[in-house]
Amino acid sequence: MSRGDMQSTRRSFLGAGLGSLAATLASGPFLLGATEQSKRKELAHRRRRIIFNDDGDDVWDPHAKTPEGFVGVRLKHMLDTQVDTLFYCTTQSFNYFTHNTKIGQVFLSRQAPFGNNNMQALMDAGTDPLRLAIEYAHKHGIEAVWTLRMNDIHDAFTPPLWPKWKTDHPDALLGRREDWAKFPPGSQHRWWSGVDFARADVRRRTLELIEDVATDYDVDAIDLDWLRHPIHFRQTLLGKPVTRQQIELITGVVRDARKLAARIGDKRGRPILLSARVPMTITQGLYIGTDAETWLKEGLIDLLTIGGGYVPFSMPTGELASLARRHEVPVYPCISASGMTRRKPYGSGGIYGAQAWRATASNAFDAKADGVSLFNLFPQPGADQHNELVRQVFSQAGEPATLAGKDKLFCLDNAAHMAGCGYTNHIVPYAACLPKPVEPGKTLTVTLPVGDDATRAKSITLRVQTDKPAALEASLNGARVPLAAAPELDRQIALTWQTAPVTPSIVKRGANRFEVKMGGAADQGVALTGLELMVRYG
Repeated sequence: MSRGDMQSTRRSFLGAGLGSLAATLASGPFLLGATEQSKRKELAHRRRRIIFNDDGDDVWDPHAKTPEGFVGVRLKHMLDTQVDTLFYCTTQSFNYFTHNTKIGQVFLSRQAPFGNNNMQALMDAGTDPLRLAIEYAHKHGIEAVWTLRMNDIHDAFTPPLWPKWKTDHPDALLGRREDWAKFPPGSQHRWWSGVDFARADVRRRTLELIEDVATDYDVDAIDLDWLRHPIHFRQTLLGKPVTRQQIELITGVVRDARKLAARIGDKRGRPILLSARVPMTITQGLYIGTDAETWLKEGLIDLLTIGGGYVPFSMPTGELASLARRHEVPVYPCISASGMTRRKPYGSGGIYGAQAWRATASNAFDAKADGVSLFNLFPQPGADQHNELVRQVFSQAGEPATLAGKDKLFCLDNAAHMAGCGYTNHIVPYAACLPKPVEPGKTLTVTLPVGDDATRAKSITLRVQTDKPAALEASLNGARVPLAAAPELDRQIALTWQTAPVTPSIVKRGANRFEVKMGGAADQGVALTGLELMVRYG
């Protein structure tokens, strides 16, 4: 039988199954059996200190030509750490994957920049990245989850990632190719290559892809990643909130995915959990069509990952963590290297050290998170210094007990670089982020989250960055802090820094009020571009 015949036969089978599923849903609410519910609940609350989200790029590494080489690129670094769960993503764009899919299209391109794509070599060896990742995780007692990007628009600017499905279904696209050049980078209009979930064929193909993996791979869970990239309807592309009807369409996909997982899990004798990644706030989720509150009320999802990790220091975890806790669903905020980077011109371009990763994790746990999800923090063959940082984060950031008593760098996020990220700006909570103006005659007040009981610290240093030199008067929680120039930080990081020692008893666990104003006469203001609290325990 040819591959085309196999796909046709498979589609017919899935079509019949999905038709039956639709009929069941139409007849009334789906009620899960008590035993299945109990098993799901137990599995949902397994220890999950750190979720390592591997986006599947490891198959493009030159070392990944063999199964042994593949697991050595990234996966081996999970061992003997706090990584309890592996989220493995194979989505390259809609319907285009780095696993041996029978429904979608296998990504075999070796065009630049994918000259080292080892998909064919692994398939010739009788395996593929997803199968290897699952087997390796299970061998070492690690939960294995397939994460499906519900939309991915990397193909908008990377031609080799363009799938045949989009060529065959041009009306399913949110925009047009010319939108990329027509609109500025900060515009949502630019991200034309996503697919429109208002269309039945898009929703149907999504469910077919989920069933294919749930049937053919020994996954512990399926993750529906609605946040990479979070534009699923034309309204969002145009900068408008989606309609209630469109929210219901997305919820319908989640309900159907829950049904598929339950049916296939029942057949294999072990539940398949359902996870979802959504924006940090309920309001931002509804804006793009993800109704996490309804999903939780209906018992559709078993675990929830939140946020894109773009503002890791100031992410408002509490709202969704509290909501999920009421429904006994664990929550895992995302901390991403994309947000944990000192972007130019405010920094050197490198990622923060372990002290900052500890601080973001401490803030997450202080907001009642059950663990953390790490994104874009990837080991790299031969990069010993970087891999040492990865291992340190993997070994410490997963629980309050291993974070306690370790030095931390609490910061406010500088999100100026996000101005050009039109595909995410509508789901990132920027209110607390820098830069912010310090204007003559006015006091700027900002809130710095601190997830530690810092009263036990040996020393604490307040660090303030501005875009140019300025005399400043500052206070922390009402206590004046005399700032002094810090030229060593100017050289190490960028721009202009001032520091001050802080008495540990001044620092509060939770929200800390920082106030700053221009000192003396000034005819123009400055921008507050960095605010940090270095907490050292000795």
